[in-house]
Amino acid sequence: MKGLHLHLGCGFVHRPGWINLDRYVTEGADLQADALLLPCADGSAETVEARQLVEHLGYVGTLYGLHEWARVLTPGGTLLIETPDRTATLRAALTDGSDAAARPWLFGTEQRGQGHRYLFTGDELARMATQAGFEVVSVEDVTRRPAHPTLRLTARRAADTPAIRFLVRLHRAFITSGVLDPTDAPPYMAALETICERASRLVETPGADTLAQLASLSARYSPRVAACILEALPDPAAWPAADLARIRRLVADLEQERFPARLACRWRTLPKLPGTADAAWALLEREISLYLAARFCPGEGLDDVQAGFDAATADLAPSDLAVDFFCREALTDMARRLTARGVRAFARGDFESGAAAFEAALGYDPDLLWPRWNLARLYLRRGQRLEALAQYESLQASLPGDLRPVFEREMDSVTGRGEGLDTFTVPLADPRDLLEGAT
Repeated sequence: MKGLHLHLGCGFVHRPGWINLDRYVTEGADLQADALLLPCADGSAETVEARQLVEHLGYVGTLYGLHEWARVLTPGGTLLIETPDRTATLRAALTDGSDAAARPWLFGTEQRGQGHRYLFTGDELARMATQAGFEVVSVEDVTRRPAHPTLRLTARRAADTPAIRFLVRLHRAFITSGVLDPTDAPPYMAALETICERASRLVETPGADTLAQLASLSARYSPRVAACILEALPDPAAWPAADLARIRRLVADLEQERFPARLACRWRTLPKLPGTADAAWALLEREISLYLAARFCPGEGLDDVQAGFDAATADLAPSDLAVDFFCREALTDMARRLTARGVRAFARGDFESGAAAFEAALGYDPDLLWPRWNLARLYLRRGQRLEALAQYESLQASLPGDLRPVFEREMDSVTGRGEGLDTFTVPLADPRDLLEGAT
């Protein structure tokens, strides 16, 4: 039986003999479907074409789309992508005479689904396709109008390997399970791709030990990610059924126990000073490894480690419960959100809530400048001069040079060498943190 020919993001263009798909109901579509979650079986397609589509998906959406298209293509099947060439389009948009015609090619239009989220270079798109399981045949310039520079990538689905089968199924599982929304990329994207890369090497050797390694690798970030990895395993029959069932139960238990939130609690409550976070993180990583070893490999003499960790993470704060993926980037993001919350509380005179938010923010990221500076000012406002001085002293180690004159003027007032202390007992808002952390 011949494979399917899929025309993705067809819009108004109906190609006879193809299955024409679009996210929206259009005159050209045979089927309404998301290009990142195609209703097609693995290896069922012979050709996939996506003309003027990936610029609407964005970088993350395109990365996940490439994995999905590799999933549905049979080995040796063809992928063709056409999209605006980033470098040439920017050049055209800045050129007198062609700028007006080039702007829609750069930004898209304001019609539904027609805005451009990201433009690619040929090298970038080729690298992403290779990462997703393709052998790039060519990247060429197929510009038809000077104001619309266009590149075309033609690629062939690589021969099947356990790693490729695993990765294409895993990226789909991340979307269907809610681990990731490609239209709203989370701050832990890099960590997620690192997990994918490391896990893809492990799945080449099925066995009980590998299952434990996969679970430990991924559950320390998110049990839901671990569940996706177990779901995406290539050749399920090759894995020991009893061990696989046991690991799945343990991963489900960790999800039920809100394991990322417990890890966030443990990290938040560890003593940390500015500049010591890396060392504290390394110690916590070791503790997590021992704890997971105690859970996944019982009887190894690690019961005390498990009991100690369970006791230390029994009292979760509301901010801990908001953490569903445990990594430094996610914790820094939470710290910025808490800082914004603390500034608002400080501004309205709710000093208790403001102090709690700033202290929690520093628990998640002790190197952030703005929660510590605001906490110092809040202590001053409450008349806690010694506590304020301790925070100011901690600030000096990580203070950027351009802020040092401001800091020194403030310190002169705090220590009585200057005047106008009231000026410094108000919230200090960093617009960038407020913009990124507003909730």
